[in-house]
Amino acid sequence: MARPIKERSIANMPSCSTFLPMLESPLEPIILRLDEFEVIRNCDYLRLSQDNCAKIMNVSRTTVQRLYADARMKLADVIVNGRSLEIEGGMVNFDQIRSDGFKNEKGELNMKLAIGLDGEQVSNHFGHCNDFRIFEIIDNKIMNQNDIHEDTQTHHLRPKFLKDLGVDVLIMNGIGKGAYNRLIDLNINCVFAENKSVDEAVSSYLNHMLTQPIEAHECSNCSSEGHTHG
Repeated sequence: MARPIKERSIANMPSCSTFLPMLESPLEPIILRLDEFEVIRNCDYLRLSQDNCAKIMNVSRTTVQRLYADARMKLADVIVNGRSLEIEGGMVNFDQIRSDGFKNEKGELNMKLAIGLDGEQVSNHFGHCNDFRIFEIIDNKIMNQNDIHEDTQTHHLRPKFLKDLGVDVLIMNGIGKGAYNRLIDLNINCVFAENKSVDEAVSSYLNHMLTQPIEAHECSNCSSEGHTHG
């Protein structure tokens, strides 16, 4: 009996789902599934490793490898043969930030949460952030919190600094692709703050209302060397 296909976690729908060549093609359009699109977005646009892509999509690395190969073949067909492209379908879900591993038997959170600080607002840029508020959460309640000033490490080493503090989840408004890759590699979930204040962000997270992953961006000051798709 065939094993049922496991749903793949998808961060966002594509901003454009149909691409047409300038000259009409007699060939049928190529259908790129949403899970294939997500692998291309993670591996080629965000430059995540295939291991990290597998983590955030909640699948195995071999699944990512297969999806990546299939997606690249389809994109090659589109470019070489001038075919139209449509992005749709696939076994996917939008449970964007997975926190199952931080919950007790009652479904309450037990974890450490870090928020980058800009005064009492959530910081807009991880690479420029030296101050963090660390919350220790037990049974979905804040049991302890500390403000940490970190100015001895470069931003390349800051993900490990947070991991050494036991951080499970980081809330920010913005982050470069290199730092994002390092954080995912260390199993630190990265959540978009939606431009909330620190108090609003932690309250929304505890009430399961802050779930969108950060969309990592290009940063001229943030090197991402050493990160391959392998």
